[in-house]
Amino acid sequence: MKGSSVIEMSYIMPIFLGLFVLIIHVVFYYHDKAVINGAAGETALLGAQAERGKTEGYDLEAFFRERTEGKLIYMTEAKVSVDKTEKEIKVSVSAQRSFMKLEICQKARIIRPERRIRQMRWIT
Repeated sequence: MKGSSVIEMSYIMPIFLGLFVLIIHVVFYYHDKAVINGAAGETALLGAQAERGKTEGYDLEAFFRERTEGKLIYMTEAKVSVDKTEKEIKVSVSAQRSFMKLEICQKARIIRPERRIRQMRWIT
């Protein structure tokens, strides 16, 4: 009877350690998801503001890399692509590590209120 608790713990301890490791991986995944999502949103907004202001020389992919550099814990290799159209900026990010995969898409509309104001002045 004295050794039965040791035998029972030898079955239970790997389960506890496995759950602990799984929880750590999930926390790291959601941390990286939040960082990548925020950086993609900031990149899309900067791109929309730059397009509206006709500012040249912005490398949005480099800006995204700067925002995530040194902040990612689990998914250190994120692939980013920026698509510009007349009406919006779309930032797509994909990252993968083992079986955990992450795909994020952030969009920002390019708003030009000055055009609308000029049209309203023309009508009146």
